[in-house]
Amino acid sequence: MKNSGIEKADTEKRLKSLIKASQSLAVEESFDRLISGLLTLAMEVTGAQASSFMLYKPQKNVLEFIAAKNEVIGDKTDELLIDSVEIKMGQGIAGTVAQRREPVIIEDAQKDDSLFRQIDRRTGFVTRGLLAVPVLYGDQLLGVIEVLNAKHKPTFDVSDRELLESFAHLAAVAIIRSRLLYARLRQEKLNTQMEAAANIQSLFWPKTVKVGGTSHIWGTSVPASFVGGDVYDWIPMPDGSWLVYVADVSDKGLPAAMVMAALWSCIRSEVFFHQSVGGLIKAVNHTMYHLISEEGFFATILIGKYWPCSGRLEFVNGGHLPLVWCTPGHLEFISKPGGLPLGIEPHSTYKEWVIVLAPGDSVLIITDGITEAENDQKKLFGFSGIEKLFRSTRKPPLGQTLVEAVNCWQGGTEPSDDLTVLEIWQN
Repeated sequence: MKNSGIEKADTEKRLKSLIKASQSLAVEESFDRLISGLLTLAMEVTGAQASSFMLYKPQKNVLEFIAAKNEVIGDKTDELLIDSVEIKMGQGIAGTVAQRREPVIIEDAQKDDSLFRQIDRRTGFVTRGLLAVPVLYGDQLLGVIEVLNAKHKPTFDVSDRELLESFAHLAAVAIIRSRLLYARLRQEKLNTQMEAAANIQSLFWPKTVKVGGTSHIWGTSVPASFVGGDVYDWIPMPDGSWLVYVADVSDKGLPAAMVMAALWSCIRSEVFFHQSVGGLIKAVNHTMYHLISEEGFFATILIGKYWPCSGRLEFVNGGHLPLVWCTPGHLEFISKPGGLPLGIEPHSTYKEWVIVLAPGDSVLIITDGITEAENDQKKLFGFSGIEKLFRSTRKPPLGQTLVEAVNCWQGGTEPSDDLTVLEIWQN
């Protein structure tokens, strides 16, 4: 009866320790503190002198020591092991436990040839007995936890193994929870950074201005993600004209946004050194080729000089979508070739074309976020969508109405590309 009472008290103590471990692991958010606490609790629940946790690295298919606790060596344990010991699958006791995914009890470690003795030699610790269990989450191996040298009995037993296995299950859930939390925090941080990037990118867009006479300019750009590769701009020139353009980088997201910023800067730095649009775009292409071609980027562009008083527009199309020219009762897609996209060939030449806007006319420079916008049936808005809009709304401005029509067409469908529209019109 006395032994039965002792066993009952010991069982209750162990269960309380396990409950304490469960509560502690459930609230800890830091992975480093989680592992440190895990090892302390493992020693408590098993009455061990030391403990260690080896994290499984699937990329290298090895176990790595990331934390250890030792009542004999003290705080130097981690310094002696972390970042210095890797165990291959099947190597030593821990490697065998990881490979077989089964626990093991070693009663006399000094007589066991499978003991990975490098650790004892490195730390000066003498391993007498050892209990190792795999830390598993479903079929996923997370690592191996070991406890060493039972303090109150000759060796670890089956009850210790069962207890440490239960503890390992709790630890696995805590580790996965910690990883998911870390991933969520990283995603939130990334979202915050991308929102900041989107705000910065919006600073590139020109402010609405009066261009003179009865002419007007308007533009907008909506990236498919936080930031995009479309860019538009208008720049007043000394001769009374306005340089206007829309460009579309061959990618989306942050890489395209970085190329977009480089292109914006390049045009701004070159614009006042060239009288013709063809000469300007030739110089810009040469610079952009050496900047982006090695990474496989290129950019289409439609760029022109517009004189508000006369309505004259000289433009070059560098592999971009056609210019959309709307006149009262007529719609035309001007697809005359001008040259290659920027970044394809360093010495491209570009041909200029000219149109003249009359009162009531409008020209739209668009990107394929307009034409390739899909609805829930995977149908494209296309140039036919522009034609349909023109038949119902013939009087400029048309740009904002076009964007609204595309948004209506897409409904709840996520946009697949950046959308940009620049419009010039005369009253």
